[in-house]
Amino acid sequence: MTEWGVVGVLAALVALATALAGPMLKLNTTMTRLAVLVEELTDKLAAFERANSAGHARLEGGISRLREELHGQETRISLLELGGKRHGGL
Repeated sequence: MTEWGVVGVLAALVALATALAGPMLKLNTTMTRLAVLVEELTDKLAAFERANSAGHARLEGGISRLREELHGQETRISLLELGGKRHGGL
């Protein structure tokens, strides 16, 4: 192989390395950004799940309180109806 042949092969190798390095750097940058975004989404999802659980707990507490109130009202109505029947009403 002549000197110019060696120079040509080296130039081709440098061109190939340059051609591959650019897209590889872009890919690496993109993958890093995606990893950061996935981490942020994971954190936001965890916060959302905590808030959702707290909201469900508040709703369940409210439902329990309303059930107790409803039961109290049903008892009151039953007693009123029973008292009315005893005194010849309704």
